[in-house]
Amino acid sequence: MANLFPRVPPYPDRRGTGERYARVPEWRAPAKRAAAGRYDPGVTSTTPARLRPWHRLSVRLSLLFALATLVAVALVGGYVWDRQRQLVEESVAIQLLNIARTSVLLVDPALQAAVEREPGGEAAERLRATLTTIRTEAVLSTPVYTLADIDPAAGRARRVASSDAAAPPGEVVTLAPEVREPLAWTLADGFARATPVYRTAGGTWITAFAPLVDRAAGTTLGVLVVDYPVETYMHRLDEVRTVVMQGAVLGALGALVLGVLVARRLTRPLAALTGGVARVAGGDLTRTLPVRSRDEVGVLTGAFNQMLEGLRQRDFIRTTFGRYVSPEVVETLLTSPQGLSFGGEKRVVTILMSDLRGYTRFAEQGDPAWVMDILNGYLARMTDIVVEHGGTINEFIGDAIFAIFGAPLPHPDHAERAAAAALAMQRAMVEVNAVHEARGLPRFEMGIGLNTGEAVVGNIGSEQRAKYSVVGSAVNLAARVESATVGGQILMTPATLEALGGLAEVAGPVPVQVKGVSEPLLLWELRGVRGRFAQRLPDAGPEDPGVAVAWPLRCWIVDGKIVRENGFDGEARRAGPLHLDVRLPVPVPLLTNVRLRVRYADRSQESGDLWGKVVSLPSGGDATLTRVRLTAIDPADRKVLDALAAR
Repeated sequence: MANLFPRVPPYPDRRGTGERYARVPEWRAPAKRAAAGRYDPGVTSTTPARLRPWHRLSVRLSLLFALATLVAVALVGGYVWDRQRQLVEESVAIQLLNIARTSVLLVDPALQAAVEREPGGEAAERLRATLTTIRTEAVLSTPVYTLADIDPAAGRARRVASSDAAAPPGEVVTLAPEVREPLAWTLADGFARATPVYRTAGGTWITAFAPLVDRAAGTTLGVLVVDYPVETYMHRLDEVRTVVMQGAVLGALGALVLGVLVARRLTRPLAALTGGVARVAGGDLTRTLPVRSRDEVGVLTGAFNQMLEGLRQRDFIRTTFGRYVSPEVVETLLTSPQGLSFGGEKRVVTILMSDLRGYTRFAEQGDPAWVMDILNGYLARMTDIVVEHGGTINEFIGDAIFAIFGAPLPHPDHAERAAAAALAMQRAMVEVNAVHEARGLPRFEMGIGLNTGEAVVGNIGSEQRAKYSVVGSAVNLAARVESATVGGQILMTPATLEALGGLAEVAGPVPVQVKGVSEPLLLWELRGVRGRFAQRLPDAGPEDPGVAVAWPLRCWIVDGKIVRENGFDGEARRAGPLHLDVRLPVPVPLLTNVRLRVRYADRSQESGDLWGKVVSLPSGGDATLTRVRLTAIDPADRKVLDALAAR
């Protein structure tokens, strides 16, 4: 069967052994213990697993040194290469700009205009001769030429003249994408410019151009263009990059060798620590490690030895203690040198007692696997709530929960925490029953009793079996209060109400004669709590008044856990899903437990045992009616009452 309740996660590891506390932690003392103080002699020491070379820390540190050196040298080399490339680009561009600016002064704008009008005349020869002179004087390896009819957007221009005699004048040329934008700016503002390095099918270039301005007309006739190939410079930069990469590789190899030497020195004590941890995991707490240095590794080794000593002491405590429900108890004992001493101390605490209604009958008749799964899920859910509110689960008594607030951790607001936990538990029962109904399981109800008072808390038991517990009249009174509740109800004593002050929302009081108390005890029904843990009971809505019936019945008084032999006859006059209004020949005290058997008017068979509690005494028009709140009934009788309420 699938779990009906979410399982709570284990508590974090608090003892450094890799284990985790369960919700109900348990440490059993081993049958035998080694004289040297082994954690568990039944477990052999564990040796570290053989590591592959690439898993070893020394190898990883060496590779890390080599990689760091390689990356560092590569980054520096890349920076140097990029900086050199920028310097080459800037110096070549400046030289070309100076050539273009100087050369454009030697070109007659009138010749440019004449060649534009007549490309093949004497003016073209004179302009070409000027451009050739410029190329010769500037020692350029590429032609110098002029452009006109420039359209940067379309990337086209017309070559007017060139120092290269083979270049036909008037030819339309295509502008490289990197040239178009600077050229457009030059035409717009009349300033000479140079391009960054760019690549074409013909090679790698930097181009400078200066405007040819007709000063008389104030117009730009075209531009003088100077191209320069920079492949030679780039080849030299590539050689620099190759040298840098070679240096990076050599540096990485040197760092690898150095890393091996350094890593072996660092990892030798770490390997010893690894072996020590493995021995501790295997249960051997006898061997400390020598501290050989004063650095961080030495400090770590010293801390390991201190941890080992702490584990020895805690192991002794755990083997003496048997089982604790709440981890706070164990933590308090482990941090206290007097944790193992028997005896206790008086302390004002709040006791919470809860019990399920109808679960005992379900456990007797249900499938064992379902019974235990439902019980474990219920207890896990309620334990979560108690622990979240700072309480300690002292004991599970079947389906009952005995919890303490205010011990071993001395919370000053223990009454408020207990009240909030009780409310949260009743709210959680709504979700629990919703899961039950979805799976076709019966609903359960829970009663909770709260009492605040002075009790003795501490260790009880023997050297072989010890237990942290709470004893005193406050515990007994809390149990009596819980026995007076019905399903879904929280009753508390005046002491708890006083401790809550103005935070409690209550109904009542209800006078109850409690065993061991001479005077009637006033019990208050808790409905909600304000403040830090503010919450209320879920709204149950108006109570079903029931349906008029006329069912003969037999009633027995339940005294504690014993049903009295002498019963008496009566009659059920109204029936609801959770109650019967009955006429009895004798008065029955309030909150008395009873067992009923009725004979349904429209059925020949008698009902099963109907267990209930008297919740209201005769009053009103019919002074003989007593209301019995049903606490446990058979499934067959449940169907009868549900069908009656659905009419």
